[in-house]
Amino acid sequence: MINILKIENLIISFPTTDSVNTVVHGVSFSLNEGQIIGIVGESGSGKSVTALAILGLLSENSNVEGTINFNDLNLISTSNKNFRKIRGNKISMIFQEPMSSLNPSLTCGYQVLEILLQHKNITKSRAKKEVLELFNK
Repeated sequence: MINILKIENLIISFPTTDSVNTVVHGVSFSLNEGQIIGIVGESGSGKSVTALAILGLLSENSNVEGTINFNDLNLISTSNKNFRKIRGNKISMIFQEPMSSLNPSLTCGYQVLEILLQHKNITKSRAKKEVLELFNK
């Protein structure tokens, strides 16, 4: 099996006014191609923060230590420019709160269309066709 994501000793902390708050303590796991992984835990246990770290979406004041390798690319040290090429195209997150994930004033089709246009080198008419095919299945 081909390993596509490998997290080793992930530690995530945020500075406070008088100390540092460590919210993820040494998380390690790997994901092989074709495999599905579920991360479970109590509220506040660091599941979402871990996923946000993998996607490079944490605030600039966060401190991320350890390794996050995606297809042999070290995501912790990759540039924002590189991240924009893979985030949403090769690796993405389905957020747990639907009201913060989708805009209720826009159709689902339009929002999927936006994603295709952002991450694929296709015309708007081709993207519309793909969206229609997706929703007609």
